[in-house]
Amino acid sequence: MKTFFIALLLAFTAILNAHAQIISADVGVNGLTCSMCARGTEETLKRLDFIDSIDVDLNTLVAHITFKKNMNAPVEDIVKAVEDAGFSVRNITATFNFSNQKVGKDEHIDYGNDVLHFVGVEDQTLNGPVTLRFIDKPFVSKKEFKEWSKKTSMTCYKNNKKDACCPVNVTPTKRLFHVTVTS
Repeated sequence: MKTFFIALLLAFTAILNAHAQIISADVGVNGLTCSMCARGTEETLKRLDFIDSIDVDLNTLVAHITFKKNMNAPVEDIVKAVEDAGFSVRNITATFNFSNQKVGKDEHIDYGNDVLHFVGVEDQTLNGPVTLRFIDKPFVSKKEFKEWSKKTSMTCYKNNKKDACCPVNVTPTKRLFHVTVTS
């Protein structure tokens, strides 16, 4: 019984610390040329247990994804699934439902197995649905990457990986993503 209460307390603490739940994402996919490509990507992504629904639009080359409620949806798993289907991710925008989450320039927050590093944002508290744009080097143009690099002095952005500048919560088991608020 004691073990049950400890597990329950840990789960409750994890939920309180999260302050965010991913609702949906638009993932730009490079290399889709036909309906079979789109279907193959869709089928690969559907294997992820946290995806509720998905529609791959061959005209815009974007996978529109909605996620199951109360489930962690690691962004790295989405990127890997697209790559496993034989394609690459061009860009990602995702809508998160935040609950009183304070963010600011170069703030790092935990989201499951991911850490979101906010770049180019003013100090603010996020509540409700907020769209984030992922601005890591693989997800933006060279010109955009250069511009975003000017908005942070942290070397992790330029190196596209955890660096000495990162806080302690960026551990080797977590994937670091750089984001900015778009709405």
